[in-house]
Amino acid sequence: MTPFTMERLFAAMEASSGFPALESTVASVIAAIGEDNRNHSSLVPHIAEDFALTQKVLKLANSPMYAPFTQGAGSVSSAMEILGSEALMHIALSTHMVNDDELAADASLSQTLLASELARSVGGQQTEDVSVASLMYNLGNMALRKHAAPEAELIDRAVASGQTESQAAIAVLGMSLQQVGSAIAERWKLPASIVSIIDGTGDPRLVGIAQFSRTASALIHEGKSKEVAQLAAQLDVPGLDLSGLASLVSHHTDRLQAAAPRAAIAPISSEAVLNGLLASLANDKRQSVEALAAAMFPTFSDQLKAAHCLLFMQTKSGDFAIRYGYGKGIDELRSKLRISKDYKPTAFHAAIKNNVDVSIADVSRLKTSALPDGFVTLLPNVNKFVILPIANSGVSGLVYCDWDTDTLLSPSELDIVKQLRGLFLPYFPP
Repeated sequence: MTPFTMERLFAAMEASSGFPALESTVASVIAAIGEDNRNHSSLVPHIAEDFALTQKVLKLANSPMYAPFTQGAGSVSSAMEILGSEALMHIALSTHMVNDDELAADASLSQTLLASELARSVGGQQTEDVSVASLMYNLGNMALRKHAAPEAELIDRAVASGQTESQAAIAVLGMSLQQVGSAIAERWKLPASIVSIIDGTGDPRLVGIAQFSRTASALIHEGKSKEVAQLAAQLDVPGLDLSGLASLVSHHTDRLQAAAPRAAIAPISSEAVLNGLLASLANDKRQSVEALAAAMFPTFSDQLKAAHCLLFMQTKSGDFAIRYGYGKGIDELRSKLRISKDYKPTAFHAAIKNNVDVSIADVSRLKTSALPDGFVTLLPNVNKFVILPIANSGVSGLVYCDWDTDTLLSPSELDIVKQLRGLFLPYFPP
């Protein structure tokens, strides 16, 4: 195994699509963003409860792009004043999402989000501060488990054998998880107030709540609710509502126990079929872009249970029109559904302008203005879709798939679909 270094971890993070967000949170954020909405106060609570959105908002607000306008954003509120709604829409649309069932299967993310909820329950009036503190306190652990899984497994084994997490991390990594998190935060140029929460030298109250919430969340996931009560009794927070905290702990303990049997049931995967299609099409070049789409989209529809698979291409006018489609009512869609060359705050224009993959898990939560003209009329039953840009020097095509059922597209299936999208590149302008 390659020796662990922060440079190796940074490289893995740069090559990744990032941490996932809970789809219900992203939907709430998107639904609250209006074209003329300049009041971001209603968005802050949603963002501050989600790890992926919080770290993306703070990272962007403290990036060199915004450095001339700020001395450092240490809260979601201050970051939102810097970024504005359009930047937040881009962040929300470009963030990979997970649903509740997928969250249950991701122990690290599930524990981090629960830690944030616990922090808010004991944080009194400082709900945003304690929520952000608990989320960012776990940054090193989250990054390691997503981008350096072999090392994370070694640490888990050492902890199971009796070592403390700090001892195990130092033995495996040469540093603690808090040092890993601090290094990431400093690389992202996050302000000292956040770095000091992660390394434990900051506001004692925020550090204490962050440490408590992380430990308590892990205990709840292990079914050790009594230990949480003992831990809470030692927490020095004025006005702490122990009965309310006990109810919250009991609720999540029961929820996790009830979900455990379902989490063990593995869904049926279509990865083998999609991988076979990828190998076949990669070795058998088609004469035209339409021929390639015709060989690809029926399998998409069958294996992924998609209602429509569409290939958009940029026309001479600059609009995007359907070049090939598979599914219900394709003739009408081809004649009526177009993506205007003029930028509008829609999911499609966000994909085109920023060359980012867009996944919408609940179309009903979007405002009509976030969809192309005629979309709701032409596709009234669609409840989720993905948009994958095709770009060489610039975006000149889109692969679009939608669903009118509750079918879930797994991350591994989506990864293969993205690889299949790449087969279209030779047919588009360099």
